Amino acid sequence: MADDDTDSSGGFGWGLIVGLALGLVAGAFLASGPGREQVETLRARTIELTGSARKAASDPENPLGRAINDGISAARRRRVELERAARSLRQEGSEAAETIREGAPDA
Repeated sequence: MADDDTDSSGGFGWGLIVGLALGLVAGAFLASGPGREQVETLRARTIELTGSARKAASDPENPLGRAINDGISAARRRRVELERAARSLRQEGSEAAETIREGAPDA
């Protein structure tokens, strides 16, 4: 039984090496021929989709554009709220420090 475990343990490693070698050969073959055409097609499609996405995002009538504008507005409102809260906390901290300074005996 122990011999079976040691014999099968090398199978994964060899399978991985053979798989990597076959993948490398297949990748090199595809990149030299039809892969280049596919890359060019994907590049052109990506450029086309980027333009469509920009148009949709900038159009306030488009649901995507409305969602983006709503998100920007919500972020601005939240920023204002957080800035007010931070100012209030700083002021409270300054007042507390001043109270401590006034109550501390002179050394």
